[in-house]
Amino acid sequence: MYRAYICLLLALVVAASCLLQYWGARLLASLASSRQNRVAIASLSLGALALAVFRDNLVVTNWLVLSAALFAGTLLSRQIRSMGALVTFLTVGAIADLISTQVGPSRWLANAAQHANGLALIHFLAVSIRLKGKLVPVIGVSDLMFFTVCAGTLRGLGRPETPVLLVPLVGILSALGVGLFAGFTPALPFLAAAVILYAYASPSTQPDPCRG
Repeated sequence: MYRAYICLLLALVVAASCLLQYWGARLLASLASSRQNRVAIASLSLGALALAVFRDNLVVTNWLVLSAALFAGTLLSRQIRSMGALVTFLTVGAIADLISTQVGPSRWLANAAQHANGLALIHFLAVSIRLKGKLVPVIGVSDLMFFTVCAGTLRGLGRPETPVLLVPLVGILSALGVGLFAGFTPALPFLAAAVILYAYASPSTQPDPCRG
């Protein structure tokens, strides 16, 4: 019963984080690029100031993670103008994430967090929660950034809003589900697989600008 509660709680944290990214990206999309940049600078500056004052505050670190992912993802999605470019971006990211979680920085950060009594470096790079007095990183800034890139790019290519939200969310939740039973699992391969399958199973009616 307790395990089911933990699984549900982690899924809710992941879903809520992705929903915040989705709605944040929609709000930013209504602004001109220059205003987006100003909002990003203001939000990150306030977050950095709050972190300097409340260094061990989980709300502040989570705010910074969500803000950094939102603004970086929005900026990148403005540069990706075709499905082919998105597929390439996701493929490279998925391979890098797979390597990182096996023998790279993600694995090292996760191991360090397991032995930390308070905030570890990974808690400044992931949305975290407190469980039984211990801080648990739930979803990383890079995963949220890629989610935002996917949502922003798919919307820009004219895809319907429902799959724009649900397809990348299903990919990330699938990674969480596997991770709960198999251990530390990279999310980007699952996210990439979900978006790429959707892209080719449901081709857009709008022309791809990279095609002649």
